[in-house]
Amino acid sequence: MSGKNDRPPRHWLKRPPRPSRAIAPPPRVKPGLVQAVIAAGVGLATGILGAATAVTLQAPEGARGAIAGLGLCLGAILTWKRFGGTRQDFRDLFR
Repeated sequence: MSGKNDRPPRHWLKRPPRPSRAIAPPPRVKPGLVQAVIAAGVGLATGILGAATAVTLQAPEGARGAIAGLGLCLGAILTWKRFGGTRQDFRDLFR
């Protein structure tokens, strides 16, 4: 049979199966006001610790305030990040 419908074997290949849908991850738990207060408390504590350290090291007056402010900011920011918070989460607290 050399007709029009003769095709070599395995001419039509099946397409590969579709991958199964991935299971969606659970929704993210956003930190709340309690975590913000904890972050502020840790920031105050690290700021006071930085100021006390600067006084012990006999740093000049301007450096003492800068070290205290740096400790306050870093302590609060790193604690908030450790709770999994973002800047948008912080903004959402005050809306």
